[in-house]
Amino acid sequence: MNFDKVTDNINSLTVYRNIAKDKIVGLLCEVLSSQDGFEPMTRLITLLMEEAERKGFSGNLFRNYIIHLLLSDENTFTLYCENGIRVEDTSIYRMAKRDIESVMQIADIDLHELPDAHFLKNAVDEVLDYTPVNAASDKSMSDKLTVEDIIAFHNKFGCGDISVYRSFRYSSSANALKGITHPDTITFDDLIGYEAQTKQLIENTEAFINGYRANNVLLVGARGTGKSSSVKALVNRYFEDGLRLLEITKEQIASLPDILKLLRPRGRYFIIFIDDLSFDESEIQYKYMKSLLEGGAEGKPDNVLFYATSNRRHLIQEKWSDRSSGSDDAEVHKTDTLNEKLSLADRFGITITYPKPTPKEYINIVTGIARRRGLALDEQTLKAEALKWELNQKGMSGRTAQQFINNMLWQTETGGKKD
Repeated sequence: MNFDKVTDNINSLTVYRNIAKDKIVGLLCEVLSSQDGFEPMTRLITLLMEEAERKGFSGNLFRNYIIHLLLSDENTFTLYCENGIRVEDTSIYRMAKRDIESVMQIADIDLHELPDAHFLKNAVDEVLDYTPVNAASDKSMSDKLTVEDIIAFHNKFGCGDISVYRSFRYSSSANALKGITHPDTITFDDLIGYEAQTKQLIENTEAFINGYRANNVLLVGARGTGKSSSVKALVNRYFEDGLRLLEITKEQIASLPDILKLLRPRGRYFIIFIDDLSFDESEIQYKYMKSLLEGGAEGKPDNVLFYATSNRRHLIQEKWSDRSSGSDDAEVHKTDTLNEKLSLADRFGITITYPKPTPKEYINIVTGIARRRGLALDEQTLKAEALKWELNQKGMSGRTAQQFINNMLWQTETGGKKD
């Protein structure tokens, strides 16, 4: 192995300079330059093992890790690819092509040939044919990645964390998106009932990811009826079509201008999701959101929609005093106040209502969940126990039905007794 060539490949990276700064690549350089490579080699193997267990890598860990760095890097070139901008016959294309060829040469290194690797032969054997506890499905690895492969990958999946994660939270302190490692895996097949609501939500979202004008959506209704689950199911269905979910808190609404600056240049479609949205009379965050939803100085990016759930149709707390009559002067003021409180909900182009299920609908949900989860109980007993459960709990809802089935599965499998 020509160690100087490996070092030159690392040091010459330009477009993919982030790879040269990676901790494992840094340890590789330390192994190649050290008089005693045993200690950095040991750390390199340990870090590869830790990354494998964290990300589910298998097989040749070093090679797969380097390719992972290549595919997950976010730089000017990969952002162009994410947005579908033609880069061929440009300087950045040629520079990226050279970098990709250099990175693939680094990935092809046989760790057995590194200095002092013979002292760690058994460990090296393991990391070159590794079996993790939880292996991840791989959507991209190939024997030899070319610049054309990289362009196609980023055009389909995006770049950086956008290519890895489907759901995100916003870090106010870092002004950055943080990928959710273990997102909710709910799908529409898991949801029972509310077919008309689901159809309207899906149609609006499909219009959005196909480049048509779509509406911000407010999902309102009773607790536990599947409003939040329906939104999360969207990103699980349409991830490969470019949809991503960014969940923010009510307190982060004031940061929406900064959030939109992060999302505007990205070549993916984002639903900004606010769960359980409502405001007390004294809270003013809704003013920021109202401005951005419609009529603000800086318009909402075309690749962003707002979806929110609420138990309160008008979102902002109202009092009877807002509607009560009084003197002529007071009536004008009260009307303005009421209109102000209603205006935020009006900015959502679509309002989808999720009513509390009827007893028949509730039993249908219970029966459907029981069937899917393999609960062996006759229909009459299931119905009687489900109605008894909801009386002692929180009323009829999909959530109550799910909790009932959880309890019945434990009861039937254990006899109601803990070990």
